Formats: sequence, structure tokens, C-alpha cells
Amino acid sequence: MISRSSSSLRPLLNSVRSPARLRRCGPSREIPDWHSRSTQQRIRGFQNILAPNPDSTDTPNLAINKLTPRGFILSDNLVIPGGVIFHSGRAILWDVDPPEAGKATLVDMWKGWEAERFRALEVLVPRPEILLFGTGQTAIPAPKSIRDYISSLGIQLDVMDTRNAASTYNLLAEEGRTVAAALCPLNPIDPTTGEPR
Repeated sequence: MISRSSSSLRPLLNSVRSPARLRRCGPSREIPDWHSRSTQQRIRGFQNILAPNPDSTDTPNLAINKLTPRGFILSDNLVIPGGVIFHSGRAILWDVDPPEAGKATLVDMWKGWEAERFRALEVLVPRPEILLFGTGQTAIPAPKSIRDYISSLGIQLDVMDTRNAASTYNLLAEEGRTVAAALCPLNPIDPTTGEPR
């Protein structure tokens, strides 16, 4: 039985192994002439499934590998100081500081935060089902104006600390869900310099 299956593969293996036109490269070395027409026709039937397709707009999905006090380290080892919005495996820089958790009231914690900071969500295609909002080191409930704005876009808002929002985003994106994450840095960071504000 083994000989039968190997004999049926022999013509295929022989066609792959058949020598391409060779050119001399020194006294005893021969290298294939990959530019010859017969070699190109033989190679054309094979495709490297690991190589990116130049005609495709798909890029590898980015994931958050690590959070640091200065920002995020992504799966491609890119370091992003400051905030970031993730959607469809891509990152959008987001110049925000986390809400001030030490303030007495919710209004004081979110001072300076308006729906304007989330305008990027209006142009995301496809529109995410869920927005995971990471508010820094601690989970701070979003003000009504932000909740209403996100809801008006048809997006479910889930507020949590940034570490949990990042890991939840990685999990849901890996499952193929249409999800976005708006992640504040753990501490106030200047995204242009990477230094604390």
C-alpha cells in the first residue's frame, strides 16, 4: 500500500524535482536560473501561504502585548506612548489622559471629557458592536453625555480599567468579533515625547 501511494506521487515529485535550467557559478557550483520562462511556469502553481499577498489590504491584527506606565507595547513590538483606539486589528493614536480618579465627584473626575473625544468612532468601518473603554488604573463610570453619544452610534459601551479592557479586546478580536477598544494610558503621558505630563 505504501509503494502504491508513493508511486502515484512519483510523477508529481519528479516534476517538482526536475532541474531548472542551470548556469555555472564557478568551477563546480551550479545555481538555478530562476528567471527562465520554464522555471517561472513551474513555480507559478505554488504559493507561499505565509507571505503577505501584495494585492490584499489585510494586515496582521495587532494585539496588546503589554501595558507599561508609559503606554502600550503591541504584538509587532511597536511602543505607543499615551492613549490608543484599537479597531479591526489596527491602532489609532489617541491623545488623552486618564480621568482623574482622586477627585471627589464624577463630574470633577471627567472634567474636560466631552463626546468630541470619541468622534473617530463615527468613521470606523465596520462600526464596532462593542466599545471597551479603558479608563486608566481604575474603572471609573463614564458620564451620561459620553454614554449617550456612544449609544447614539449604535455601539454598546463597556467601561473597565485599561488592563482588563486590553485583555478583553485581545480575546474578542481573536474570536473575530467586531470590537473596538479606547484605551487611556495608566498615567498621564505626552504622546509626542513619551514623558509624564
